[in-house]
Amino acid sequence: MKDVEKNKFFEKAREKASSVLNNNDRLKQLFANSTEKLSAVNLENFKGSKFVDRIRVLIRMVKAYKRGEYRNIKLQNILLIVAALVYFVTPLDLIPDFIPITGLVDDFTVIVWVYNKVQQEIDKFMEWESAV
Repeated sequence: MKDVEKNKFFEKAREKASSVLNNNDRLKQLFANSTEKLSAVNLENFKGSKFVDRIRVLIRMVKAYKRGEYRNIKLQNILLIVAALVYFVTPLDLIPDFIPITGLVDDFTVIVWVYNKVQQEIDKFMEWESAV
């Protein structure tokens, strides 16, 4: 998974993350595109994975952060999450999404990598979320 950091497409997504986070319209579009892609993905190919749940948690986290409801996360980690979502919705990445099954493997890898990297902050967010 260390290859994620070397992925030039993910690096481009990281470069876009700040401008997306700071632009409400672009951020809303990112959420809409992420949700739409989740609906279109045949998750039978990822049996036993929590891929959808992970993306939904990441989206909820960014939304709560953007609304100012939840700020107990480092800005660099919010930007990392936004970058992962940008990568997820971008059709041309390391392995283009139009290639059945294989095209989603790199998306899955990036989401899992980011999720694992910020796991402690996600756990805190989920505790906060369940208490609200």
